[in-house]
Amino acid sequence: MFSDLERKIGLALYHGEKTPEELAEELNEDIRDVMDALKKLIKLKIVVKEGYPPKYRLADNIREAIKPKDFEPVEGINIYAVIEAQAIDEALTKKALEKILRNLKKESGVHIISAEISKIEQDEESGLYSGYIEAKLSFEAFEPLMHFMFFYGPSVVEVLGPEKIVLDMGDLHRGLLEAATMINGYVHYITRMMTKKELQEFNKELMKDLFK
Repeated sequence: MFSDLERKIGLALYHGEKTPEELAEELNEDIRDVMDALKKLIKLKIVVKEGYPPKYRLADNIREAIKPKDFEPVEGINIYAVIEAQAIDEALTKKALEKILRNLKKESGVHIISAEISKIEQDEESGLYSGYIEAKLSFEAFEPLMHFMFFYGPSVVEVLGPEKIVLDMGDLHRGLLEAATMINGYVHYITRMMTKKELQEFNKELMKDLFK
């Protein structure tokens, strides 16, 4: 599975070799993100680096085996999501949302159909600034969807399609493993932050809820 940015780079290089700067300008992407994507594509032997100053092109065997349509995302699970961010400063809030969107573009198996950052607004009571990303996304498999849910923590999610989803055992296993890993990570972090007394009280309340 590839990210949106990796797909765009592959399509751009299909039409000829380019420098990272040319790719960044053509795709309107941050040069750092372009370099990260190129490194991954080189490691996968999809792209090769040549000359000085260095230019990048598709590997010969890849160039001969594919067509431009092969860079289109695989049809998958489509969702509508809202991802929120909050900070003490308007600029910090906007920067956080922009970083989230940049990271989404680099996620493997995720296709951004549309995404828009809201206007940043200040809460009169708390004084904090908040904003959100409103996005329509397509996931090639169950695993990247689970990663998105736990890692990005959307406040709103709506499944847009398809009406029926068939999962193979491998995809289901990887998705559940992703969920288990993230949940255990949260648990370890929370328990490290709590005092022994707080943890005992928490466990006591938890047991009450379990045996109501």
